[in-house]
Amino acid sequence: LADNHDIISLKLYQLTVERTPEEEKKDREVYLPVVDNLKLPGMEAPLEPMSGLALFLIVFFSLVALVFAIVIGVIVYNKWQEQSRKHFY
Repeated sequence: LADNHDIISLKLYQLTVERTPEEEKKDREVYLPVVDNLKLPGMEAPLEPMSGLALFLIVFFSLVALVFAIVIGVIVYNKWQEQSRKHFY
């Protein structure tokens, strides 16, 4: 069995109390949340530039993959051309 209760309304009261400036400062220090190690979005440290070897390897393997894809494309195109040729028997 489950029983759901809906909250229809809330009555909130705020009491006004006279405080001294020292008490205000003390309350502000206690209730304000502070996170010293929080990393905000967009505040990341700048990335280090890539080394020459890393850049060379990325470009080299990209070119190898591109040539490999072109060779596979040519082979598939030739097979498709061969099969689409009309045969007269």
